[in-house]
Amino acid sequence: MATPQTSIVVTTIFEPAFLDGYLREIDLAGQRDQVTLRVIIDRKTPATVAAACAAARQQGFLVECPTLEEQEAHLKRWELPSDFIPWNTDNRRNIGYLLSLEAGCDVLISIDDDNFTLPDSNFLTGHQVVGQTATDPIVSTSDGWYNICNLLDGWGDGEIYARGFPYYAQRVDRTIQMGSATQPLKVAMNAGLWLDEPDVDAVYRLCRRAKGKEFTGPDVVLDANTWSPVNTQNTALMRDAALTYYYVKMGFPLKGLSIDRFGDILSGYLTQKCVKHLGYGVRLGTPVVDHRRTPHNFFKDLYHELAGIVLIEEFLPWLIEAKLDGSTPLEAYASLATQMHDVTDQFTGFIWDDGGRDFLRQTAGNMQTWIECVRRIAG
Repeated sequence: MATPQTSIVVTTIFEPAFLDGYLREIDLAGQRDQVTLRVIIDRKTPATVAAACAAARQQGFLVECPTLEEQEAHLKRWELPSDFIPWNTDNRRNIGYLLSLEAGCDVLISIDDDNFTLPDSNFLTGHQVVGQTATDPIVSTSDGWYNICNLLDGWGDGEIYARGFPYYAQRVDRTIQMGSATQPLKVAMNAGLWLDEPDVDAVYRLCRRAKGKEFTGPDVVLDANTWSPVNTQNTALMRDAALTYYYVKMGFPLKGLSIDRFGDILSGYLTQKCVKHLGYGVRLGTPVVDHRRTPHNFFKDLYHELAGIVLIEEFLPWLIEAKLDGSTPLEAYASLATQMHDVTDQFTGFIWDDGGRDFLRQTAGNMQTWIECVRRIAG
């Protein structure tokens, strides 16, 4: 089997400490000609990032680090308004996604700048399971929700839940079953895990000091009716799924709050819905990275996350039950965007009456803009 053309995308405003580890992984896998690392800088990014990328190119690695001016030029070339991908936000990674899709990547890997590779993690080949037939156990649960944090050692089962895991599902006693696929199942998304600092929300960071000590496994593939949050750190997608992986714009005012830190969670759920519609699989587990989390104010994180926590409590039940049209992930994504726009008025109450419905409409509109752009540049 030919090695897939793979793109690793990251955005950063910090020193490029993460870079060397990924360059080593590329060398260890013997994939210098197949892997492009795309580093998307922002207005606050130190000049050392571009310098490190230039040094890597001199060593023979495929590393792109478009300047701020080049990023603006790409947006114009793609016929996107300059504010579609706002400055000084994680949303800038969308530029890396679009560049990757335009270049024809087979596999898109999204990382955060505080995700560090681990020895013997087989980072690239671990993620290049996307687009291939699943060989791991199929997991199903009695309530349709699986806690990815149970694959890590460092706390008891059910004590820690991943960011974006709905609170209504955290209060459920569930049974878990492992089985085999009844027919070949293609993996569309692969969510790798994180040691040290698990990706939990600010509520858990404030009340519990969770530390992921080791991955206990096994790797699993979600049953068609079983769900889990999927973020944008250490996550891979096959090309057809990556076409739908728009990082949802944050910063919208909701009931006196400002929704943030949920763009990746929403994008993961929306793409997950589309690939499940087509019978593809979502894999959880390896490769595992070391999450050396950058400094955060947990109370500030909670302020930004609270609106998203409330919103998904009612949005996810609707999303799970929605019936999509389309024979490709992108067609399903277009169907989903239309339905999201049309259904907004049915959501009422706290958050929804003061910005929530407008946020959902805006997100649906941005999804349509993304679809039009992707169709122009990536077919």
